[in-house]
Amino acid sequence: MRAALTLLAVLFAASPAMAFEGMLEATLSSEQGVAARVKARYSESGDVRMDIRSRSDDGTTVLATTIMPAKGPSYYTISPAQKLIVEMPYSTLADTSRQVKGSGESARLRVKKLGKEVVSGVETRHVRIFDDDNEAVIDLWLTRKYPVDLWTRAFRGRNLGLEISDDERTKAMKKYGVEPGFSMKMRVAQAGGVPVEFLVEQVRRKPIPPSVFALPEGYQRVQGPVGTQP
Repeated sequence: MRAALTLLAVLFAASPAMAFEGMLEATLSSEQGVAARVKARYSESGDVRMDIRSRSDDGTTVLATTIMPAKGPSYYTISPAQKLIVEMPYSTLADTSRQVKGSGESARLRVKKLGKEVVSGVETRHVRIFDDDNEAVIDLWLTRKYPVDLWTRAFRGRNLGLEISDDERTKAMKKYGVEPGFSMKMRVAQAGGVPVEFLVEQVRRKPIPPSVFALPEGYQRVQGPVGTQP
C-alpha cells in the first residue's frame, strides 16, 4: 500500500478558481482494497484543504493534511501525529512538473471512447488513454456536472507519478476529439506497477468555514527545503 500512497505527489501549482465552494470525498484503492480516503474542501476565495486518511503497515490510522492558500508563496503539509507543520514553496511544484514526460502537442497517446456509464450516481463518459511515453493505461470516467479543475486544485495537478499532467493530458485529449471533464473515477495501470483507482463518492456544494483552512496551533513549524516533495 505504501507504493500506492506515494502516488500522491504534487506536480504543479494551478491558478485557483473562485466558482466552487464545497467538499469532495473519494477513495484511493488497489487490488488489495482501499488504501486511503480523501476529503478535499474548497473555499469560495480559492483556498483548499485536503485530508488523506490511510493505515500504516501495523494497522495504525495515519492522517496527513495539506493546506493550500489561494494567496502567498507557500503551502503547508501537516502531520497531526507529530504535531508538525512543514511550509513548502509553491515554486517546487513547478520544478517537479518539468520532470514529467510528454506534452499535450507531442505526447504519444492513443484514445479510445468506451461509452457512457453511471459512477456514484452521475452519468459519465468512459475514455481509455494509452500513454506510450510513460507505459501507462489511464481510464477516465468524465462528467461536466462538476468543475473540471476540482482535482487540479486539490492535488495541484498531481498526475499520480504515472502520466502527463492534467493540463497536458487535456490538450492531448482535445487533439483526439475528447472533451475534457471532471474525473468521477480514474484508474491507472503502469507497466511494472500496481494498478490504482480513484473513485469519487460524492461532491457537495456547501459553505466551508474559514477556520477549516487555518493552521493548527501548538504545532512545531519548519521550512521545507527547496525541491523536496510533500
